[in-house]
Amino acid sequence: MPERRVTLDEEQLTRIEACLQKLLIMSKGVAGLFADMKGQTLGQVGSLDERDGLALSTLAAGSFAATVAMARVLGQSGTFKQASFEGHEHSVYSLVVDDEFLLTIAFGSNTRLGLVRLLAREATEKLLNVLREAREQAVEQSVEDLIDAEFGESLADELDALLPS
Repeated sequence: MPERRVTLDEEQLTRIEACLQKLLIMSKGVAGLFADMKGQTLGQVGSLDERDGLALSTLAAGSFAATVAMARVLGQSGTFKQASFEGHEHSVYSLVVDDEFLLTIAFGSNTRLGLVRLLAREATEKLLNVLREAREQAVEQSVEDLIDAEFGESLADELDALLPS
């Protein structure tokens, strides 16, 4: 699927981080991340510093890139939609959002994966609303830009007709 560019404004980024924060609190997580499929972090909450958050986002994106090859081997098109990695002290759960983004949460061994999956799905709905809004704003802006450009050209043509050189 071709990548659809999304531009998020400050208010939308704040809403993404609030969504991540709620997910982190409800799941007793260590870190919550929202990133594109290349690992570029768009939102991060929790105890990881920015560098480690970027590293975790990039590694999660890389693991999903590998799932494309795994899916192909199994005769499936596309990628898997979720992945989890369980450790002794911490686990990581990642979920594809809108085919272009990853929601990743790191959590302790005292939190059940099923709870994290449920909470992540709920968070995904909120994230989808933010993305939908951002895309609608982009379309509206494109239409306004097109109208402004056409108006400018039309005005220039009319002025040229009224004021011959």
